[in-house]
Amino acid sequence: MSGANHDPELLRRAAQAALDLSECDWYRYLLRKNVSGRSLSDAEERAVIDGATRTAAALARQVTATYGRLSPPELAAALGLKVAERPAGESPEPYLYLALYEPAARAIILNEDVMLRVRRFIEVNGLTDLTHPEDIPAVALFHEIFHALEEETPDIYTRSRMLNRKALGLFPYRRGLDGASEVGAVHFSREMAGLAYCPCIFERYLLLALGQLSIDLFVPNV
Repeated sequence: MSGANHDPELLRRAAQAALDLSECDWYRYLLRKNVSGRSLSDAEERAVIDGATRTAAALARQVTATYGRLSPPELAAALGLKVAERPAGESPEPYLYLALYEPAARAIILNEDVMLRVRRFIEVNGLTDLTHPEDIPAVALFHEIFHALEEETPDIYTRSRMLNRKALGLFPYRRGLDGASEVGAVHFSREMAGLAYCPCIFERYLLLALGQLSIDLFVPNV
């Protein structure tokens, strides 16, 4: 399924609107996808986004200062990370990810099926001038490199950020916020890849290509 059955003008307008969405709005969308993120107040949302993006930007500066401007595969190798590809046709369901990090093996697995679907969607629908297919592997690798660095950085904000809540409104407890990690990974990948747009748009393309998203909902409502 290529996703080519969309009205070209409607799709282009939707893609441009998504590209025009502010970075902060994209990160709100990421937080709200996470169950615990839906319970954040506006002030908490702003604080988490600020903390996650600062953490990611600092890590990007640190990595660049230490290793220089390396390509994603070169950086992975410098960090001692393995990179493997899951060939097209071999991805189990559900497979809605560009790549994933396996901490035990210190390995990043690239999902060829998904990258190929997104690439084809962009090309078939004439969107290469807005979003470049060649950015996809770099974004995927940098995203997972961030998660690898998170695993090895004690008390990093994006892994340690907790919410203070009360069970049944009475008993205080602390709850982890997975969305902070995703905001950090997306921001890190954008910084390292030098993108002028938020890479979250690749996920929206994939959902359209798979028929799991209607074009009128392409731009997240945040």
